[in-house]
Amino acid sequence: MKKTTRINTEMRYINNRQRFTISDLMAEFDISRSTANRDLADIQELGMPLISHVGAAGGFTVMRNQLLPAVQFNTDELKALFVSFMATTNTQLPFLQNRQTMTEKLLAIASQAQQDDLVQLKQLLRFENTNPANADLLELTDLASPLLKTLINASIASRHLTLTLTTGQTHDVYIQYLYNQDAQWQVMTFDLTQQQSHVWSLTSIHAVAINEAPLDMTVVEQQLTAAQPQPNLVLQLGPHAVQQFKRLHRPNRLLQYLDPFQQTARFQDYVAVDDASVLAQTADWLLFLGPDVQPIQVPSALTTIIKTRLQQWS
Repeated sequence: MKKTTRINTEMRYINNRQRFTISDLMAEFDISRSTANRDLADIQELGMPLISHVGAAGGFTVMRNQLLPAVQFNTDELKALFVSFMATTNTQLPFLQNRQTMTEKLLAIASQAQQDDLVQLKQLLRFENTNPANADLLELTDLASPLLKTLINASIASRHLTLTLTTGQTHDVYIQYLYNQDAQWQVMTFDLTQQQSHVWSLTSIHAVAINEAPLDMTVVEQQLTAAQPQPNLVLQLGPHAVQQFKRLHRPNRLLQYLDPFQQTARFQDYVAVDDASVLAQTADWLLFLGPDVQPIQVPSALTTIIKTRLQQWS
């Protein structure tokens, strides 16, 4: 690795850590102690503010909120960034406030030849969420609710939150994860009072607040395990259904492959049979998987809905 490349990589490595030592740099970049010391001196000369600490627990820390030197992208990296940004059109991307401004910033760092290529890419490529009538058209779903940014920032600071719903109810919850499904953001939570998991749509949440009460994560993990319901939906999937599963499935759902080539698999999940919307969504998804599915265990309520859907086509 060239010295310039190594220095830039080391700066990003350092900036991503609260604390590091000379030994960390030596091990990560396979360099000697003297080389690590010289690199640190060069990094400080470039303007990165490092603070050294002596003693057994010593090392270096970085003063926060400092800017790194400008990062340069080659042509393929710039295209990859631009295409990735295009692919998120109309998907309620978090933290996005003005897509046009960000697109112009990406174009601004490109040369004229690169700009021409990016414009051609924009005209050439179509994605699942691209408006078929006008690829440049941004729909209302492009921008997420401002509450999404608030919720994510609060969850980064603490997973222990108090959610106030639009109905006025409040819930003391542990945030497990967020996901986007059918152009709607969903929040998977564990209700610390009711001791059960619950999915809330972002539209059902009115306000978010960090709960300052400390959480014992060991206890929370035990409660999560104890509250996990037994699967009531068990399927065996053939090759076509496996591919359909990869295209669409709920987050944190896994397949248990039954052969070395991953052509057949077993799927287990719990379906809340007392929730009509969950039953309807699950029925739609099972029909999406296609005929290459062998049911092993299916709730009767779900079977009834699927039969009704199929009768509509007979």
